[in-house]
Amino acid sequence: MSPKEIAQHYEAKIFDAPEAAEAAGFVLTEKMSPRNVWNKASAAQAIIYKLLERKRKGEASEIGLVLEPFSVTGCYKG
Repeated sequence: MSPKEIAQHYEAKIFDAPEAAEAAGFVLTEKMSPRNVWNKASAAQAIIYKLLERKRKGEASEIGLVLEPFSVTGCYKG
């Protein structure tokens, strides 16, 4: 699965830039800069699992991913 497909599967918002996520009221979390496309999907999956944990605990009402060409950043809305 691609990072976009992973985000859609877990009903996470997708942003193109960190500024867009912050403008929408999201708080940025962990950022990963994988070396290739396959690692980018793995990074997205790892970040999503951490965000889902926050959502399950009630710390986040919405979750999202910032998908830039060479990095993946998690974000959530409290």
